[in-house]
Amino acid sequence: MKKKNILILILIFVLTIVGCKPILGFEEVDVNVSSSELTISDYFPFTENKAFYYEGIGNEFAEQMVYFEFIEDNKAQLKIMNPATNVVRVLEYEEGQLREIYNEGEFYHIENMLGFKGEQTNIVLAEPLEVGNSWTTADGFNRSITGLDVDIETPMGSYKALEVTTEFDDGRMQKQYYVRDIGMVASIFKDGDSTIETLLKSIEDGPLVIDIEAYYPLYSDIKTAYINEKINFYTNGSIEKLLEDILKNPPNDELISVIPDSVIINSIKLDRSSWTLRVDFSQELLTDLNIGSSMETEILKSIVNTLGRLYDVENVYISIEGRPYESGHYAIRDDEFFNVDIEEIQKYE
Repeated sequence: MKKKNILILILIFVLTIVGCKPILGFEEVDVNVSSSELTISDYFPFTENKAFYYEGIGNEFAEQMVYFEFIEDNKAQLKIMNPATNVVRVLEYEEGQLREIYNEGEFYHIENMLGFKGEQTNIVLAEPLEVGNSWTTADGFNRSITGLDVDIETPMGSYKALEVTTEFDDGRMQKQYYVRDIGMVASIFKDGDSTIETLLKSIEDGPLVIDIEAYYPLYSDIKTAYINEKINFYTNGSIEKLLEDILKNPPNDELISVIPDSVIINSIKLDRSSWTLRVDFSQELLTDLNIGSSMETEILKSIVNTLGRLYDVENVYISIEGRPYESGHYAIRDDEFFNVDIEEIQKYE
């Protein structure tokens, strides 16, 4: 089960949130556009397939990478990765406000959370984008626009930015800087003499890279081994298809494919009420395997360990076209599941 680290989540909340357009040739800014014509999408448009890297100063968690995992209409899901943890945030742009509607920490897998909503909504930005416009955060703090063309220096460049200030208790303060057609370029948190900075240093085209332990049966013996693999996930991609590819294509001839090429992963869903991963396969998982009981044990172990470890759960429920897994050797009920078991499994060298 995922364990929340409250200190880390507070640091994440204080330090970061980002949005941007395709960059790497920047679009020319129209200097004739007045501030009254600008909207949040100018300063925080959602983008695809770019990783935003930030330098951290003053705290080990201030360094981070941000990636838009899913975008649909007026909603976007961000993965925020720093040296301590990964956080997912769901943002919604509606009625002149950019709101954070969901937040979950210790989030190391890929899962579309756009349909989820948390217990409270937090306003990140609000129109009109004018100095003096203010609103209250979900925790009761004042947040306001305090500048429109504020000079800000980052490792990536110098900018004129929209400045948004959040005032916390005891004189603590956070200033965030948003630049047209880029997004957030800096976040500066001050607490007395202490300053923590998160500053944009680079933007790179490409996928979000996720580490995974992939488990495969061995040709040489009736047992299972694992290797370290990477998943390249592009915005709005299918994690089911990517995991199919991992299970079907071991990187070495001494490792056995876990599932036949004909098999499809219909769905992967994490049941947060019981922290059970529910995975539904096509009928071919049963009809096209043609293996004995010993090898079926290793196949199931490889599926359960690969998916369970990625989603950080101990229990994996496997179904075939919506029905509980049942073969000539194994059968489970609706309320049963397979357990992750990595004892005595060694890394394949």
